[in-house]
Parts: sequence; structure tokens; C-alpha cells
Amino acid sequence: MLEIVEEHIQREVAALEQQRRGRVMMTVGKVLLWMDLILVCFVYTGLRAGSHLFLWWVLGEALLGLALMGVGIVRRGNAQKELSALAPPMPGQFQSHL
Repeated sequence: MLEIVEEHIQREVAALEQQRRGRVMMTVGKVLLWMDLILVCFVYTGLRAGSHLFLWWVLGEALLGLALMGVGIVRRGNAQKELSALAPPMPGQFQSHL
């Protein structure tokens, strides 16, 4: 009996850790995207001067930010599903015995 409870707690802690990592990835992705808004004002100036540095920098940073946001959303969603599967049923809630 004690092993079952310990396994349940370990699964819940792992799901919470996955949820936290997903949130951190989303936060880093949002910060990168907001930084792109600051750097985008230099793209036009750089292109006018003949440099493509800021253009490629902003595009790369935007792709990285979007990728981190996407991975974070998926991780957080998977953790939410795991946590909802581990949650005890509420009293009075219909339970199918299939």
C-alpha cells in the first residue's frame, strides 16, 4: 500500500516539474519575442545601410521564441493531462466502470 502512495506522489511531482519547465520555456519564449520588438526598429536602418545582421538576428530570435513557446505549451498541456488523471474523483461525480 505504501509503495502505491509513494509511486503516486512521484508521478505527481514529475508532472508538476514538467509543468514548471513548460512555463519557464513559455516565459523565455515571450521574453525573446518582446526583445524582437525592440530590435525590429534596427532592421530597416541596417537594411538601408546594406547590412543584413539585424534582419537575420531578429528572424532567428523570433523563430527560437516561437519554438520555445510551442514546446512550452505542449509540455504544460501534457503535464495538465497527467495531473488530471492523477486527481482523485470528486464525490458524486459519475464514474464509468469500463
